[in-house]
Amino acid sequence: MLMTLLFRSWSILAGAATVLVIPFFLSPVEQGYYYTFAGILGLHIFFELGLSQVVIQLVGHDVAHLRILGARLEGDEARIDRLASLVQLLRRWYVIAAALFALIGGLAGSAFFHFRGQLPVLEWAPVWIVLALSTAVNLAYMPALALMEGTGQIGHVARLRLLQSAIGYAGLWVVLFSGGRLWAAAVTPLVSAGMTAYWLRHQGGLYHWLRNKSFSAAHRIDWRKEVLPFQWRIAASWISGYFIFYAFTPLIFSHQGAAEAGRFGMAMTIFNSVSAVGMSWVNAKSPTFGMQISRGERRKLNALFLSVFKRSIAFTTLASMTVAVVAFSLANHGLHFMQRVAEPGIIASLAAVCIINCVIFSVATYMRAHREEPMLPVSVASGLATAFIAYVGSMHSVLLMSVGYLVMNLLLALPWSMHLFMRYFRRTT
Repeated sequence: MLMTLLFRSWSILAGAATVLVIPFFLSPVEQGYYYTFAGILGLHIFFELGLSQVVIQLVGHDVAHLRILGARLEGDEARIDRLASLVQLLRRWYVIAAALFALIGGLAGSAFFHFRGQLPVLEWAPVWIVLALSTAVNLAYMPALALMEGTGQIGHVARLRLLQSAIGYAGLWVVLFSGGRLWAAAVTPLVSAGMTAYWLRHQGGLYHWLRNKSFSAAHRIDWRKEVLPFQWRIAASWISGYFIFYAFTPLIFSHQGAAEAGRFGMAMTIFNSVSAVGMSWVNAKSPTFGMQISRGERRKLNALFLSVFKRSIAFTTLASMTVAVVAFSLANHGLHFMQRVAEPGIIASLAAVCIINCVIFSVATYMRAHREEPMLPVSVASGLATAFIAYVGSMHSVLLMSVGYLVMNLLLALPWSMHLFMRYFRRTT
């Protein structure tokens, strides 16, 4: 719990510092590239297909009936064999997915920046290549970290992420201060890839044990029956999530230029950081939700969810409103810095969306812990609506686009999600 708290605190401080520093070391056009890189890298969703979430829930349901002794599992051999077969299958899947992302995602990003960008190719292309390759490596490591989280080792993974964040941000600042400009964007994924490799080598004993363990074919996990019915729904939801989180900045970059994309991208990054920290309370308990459902502990499940949900929504609301108020205050004082950030109306809309999304993401995590994906129609409908709003709005007005995004979440995604959630929350079995 201490590591999670430290990670939350550090993420807030370091993220805020980076937002303040970037406008002093990058031009408006470079700032647009910096934030649009993240939007294009979001294409990894199409290759990962939400499997990490499936892994956490599958592992949690089986580990609930096993004992973890160091780097081994003890108990029902059939369940251990299932986990070993799952790990070995996913390892192959993610290696292929990472290679495809490096090739296809790298080429797609290169084409986008070549035809839509404003900077000379030598200023962005080397950075983009490093970004695509390091993101692919991080994608390949996803099943190992998901396994560790699924077995309840949240604290160990949180410690790793804290160190990755601390070293990554420090490296980013050093590059900016030393005149590295866009190369700053490549530091964090590079650090993450290197540290994950080192950490798994020395701390991932359980993962390596399962990866190398022989298992009975009779106990092999049935992908078609146990994984695919849940996974394809998760995949569709995650693909819809690309349009909800990543499509805005590239479309603004394409239709209104890099400088405007940089302004919106900075605002979006601020609220994505707030959302990630706010959701950490709920996400940290996701494996526990699965274990309690597996053991039929409904009262404990609901009590735990409500406890962490209240903390998540309280933090997200306070942080989002603070950002909006500070933005309005600085804009009213006419600070030059605010010319590099989205206008206050856009920030207010994104603040409200951030709070709404905290509710939606929290109840979705609760429902997915049942190894079901009732959010599929909500995600697809929201994704299609958001894609339309982002495409049309980016050609005319970023403010109207942001307001439309808020209205869609308020009138469509939120009530629909809560309706589905209440069905699960009232279950007795």
